[in-house]
Amino acid sequence: MKDELRNMNRAVGIILFLVALGSLAGCAIHKPFELFDDTTVIKSRTIAVISADGSETTMRLAEALTKELRERSTFKVLSQAKINLRLGKYPVTIHEGQPENPDKPVWFGKGEKAKVDAMQSQLKAYYLFVVWTGRARNGISASYLTSVNGNVVEYPKGQVIGYAFLSGIKSEGDDTNKMLQDSAAMIADRFIQAAKTEKHGR
Repeated sequence: MKDELRNMNRAVGIILFLVALGSLAGCAIHKPFELFDDTTVIKSRTIAVISADGSETTMRLAEALTKELRERSTFKVLSQAKINLRLGKYPVTIHEGQPENPDKPVWFGKGEKAKVDAMQSQLKAYYLFVVWTGRARNGISASYLTSVNGNVVEYPKGQVIGYAFLSGIKSEGDDTNKMLQDSAAMIADRFIQAAKTEKHGR
């Protein structure tokens, strides 16, 4: 129970941080995927989308993004079932922290990337796309503000090469699933474009 409350407080804190950034910009922030360095070349290799926690929204996002990449890219995409099989215990909570550089955010909390590196040693994927979600009630209304964040880590270097950053996404009740699917599609659009791995002749 204490862990659940701690995770909830952390998620709310991060959402408030993201909303504050969005407020400074005068609107919600939507950067579905950006490379830290535009000269980075992404190879069409094996990739696994990693849910950073066991919440329903994060797991559904990971499943939706996995589906988008499997159907639309030339990556060899590990299914969520295969990730679970190879890791034995999945998902593992990878705590999100406030990035030191908001312009090039690395979302891993202090010491948390070691968990991702340990996963990769079992998955043997060339890329891990780690995703987080956070939700907070939008005032006193029935709607929620949701953040969707991610980092792509390239191996064997274990280097974070890019990020996803969607904040201030409004949803309520039945809209949540569509919001997650739309977010996954937006992330896939930009990631596939950046990687130049679009599958032709679908």
